[in-house]
Amino acid sequence: MTMRDHRVHWFGAILWPSFFAAGVATMVFFAVVDPLDLATITWPRIAFSRELGYSIGFFMFWLCTASASLFTALLLRPPARNGRQP
Repeated sequence: MTMRDHRVHWFGAILWPSFFAAGVATMVFFAVVDPLDLATITWPRIAFSRELGYSIGFFMFWLCTASASLFTALLLRPPARNGRQP
């Protein structure tokens, strides 16, 4: 496996599960919360559509879950040998 293949695999292992988790979190969250009500509470002077609220919510959840996946991937890396990472 080349270094490029390793990086693609590493990013895929971080981004795909976080994408899936963000999708589930978005469905669960917005089953309870209306994005228009949330927009009215947070930014009352800016007009938002529901679709924009769903999109912003999804990408916020994706950022949170991707950072958790990245942190897990960093913790699972093997220890450095001779001061270098594999």
